[in-house]
Amino acid sequence: MIAVSAAPSPPARADRSMALVPAPASALTLAERRAAILDGFGDDARDPRLPSFRAVLVDEVDRLFERVVLPVVRSAWPDVEQSPFLAKWKSGYVLYCGLGLSAIVCSRRRPVLVDVASRAVRALGLSEAGVVSVARFAIPVVFRVVERALCERAALGAAWILVLDEALDDGMPGVNDETKLKTLRRCLRGEVDADASVELCASAALSVALRARCTSDEDVRAFEDVIAAVSAWADGEIASVRGEVDPTGSSFRMAGVTGSMDVLLWAVRAYAGDVERDFLYRIAELGQIVDDWLDLDKD
Repeated sequence: MIAVSAAPSPPARADRSMALVPAPASALTLAERRAAILDGFGDDARDPRLPSFRAVLVDEVDRLFERVVLPVVRSAWPDVEQSPFLAKWKSGYVLYCGLGLSAIVCSRRRPVLVDVASRAVRALGLSEAGVVSVARFAIPVVFRVVERALCERAALGAAWILVLDEALDDGMPGVNDETKLKTLRRCLRGEVDADASVELCASAALSVALRARCTSDEDVRAFEDVIAAVSAWADGEIASVRGEVDPTGSSFRMAGVTGSMDVLLWAVRAYAGDVERDFLYRIAELGQIVDDWLDLDKD
């Protein structure tokens, strides 16, 4: 059982230990583990507004994938849509990009339009249907007009996280660990060799696209911090493969949790404070635990 506290305190950035709760692989089948996870998350009956909000969010996430992400990735990986990686990439992208966009509209520093709409809903005492109608109008305007640039950064960042992971896992076959890390660090800065794999080339293209969306010197410095966090995640992945012991007891998982979410937090940094950081870290931590539990037999 995974216990989640009702009011977590903001975590430290990368030194928080993550308690993973292993279970014997023979305890439950994969199908039983999946069923237990779905049962634990519950269903939409608990809040009838969820399907409508999800529809708005997923529609925008999909639109950004087609219009913003795919053109960048296709430039380096022309047949990515025929790759076996596509299904895994798209499912992970929907989660990560959705988190980034949710951080904007749910932030305590939320956009003016969302704040005005919320005040109007409260003042008018609208029904649930009225709330949904207002949200279905206001939220797409925020995503596509008011904060278009930040949403595009979130989409590219979500795609980048997953393509980098693929590049580290499968984009450098037969390469020793030290060379892998050096190659990945160059890739994070948009540099790849002429014979680099499509995974590395796509990762580099996304890195260049993200850096091009920096809007100030401060933004550039913040992006450098993101690169350092992602490098730390790569170091942890290699250390885990080598069988090294993580002194925090998290099997080097927290570097991946914080590094991946730091990409999204940078993307929407105008709306990201301690509360939003804690929210994204906790969601990513839960996702990592779920992923490890589902992959119990394989890992």
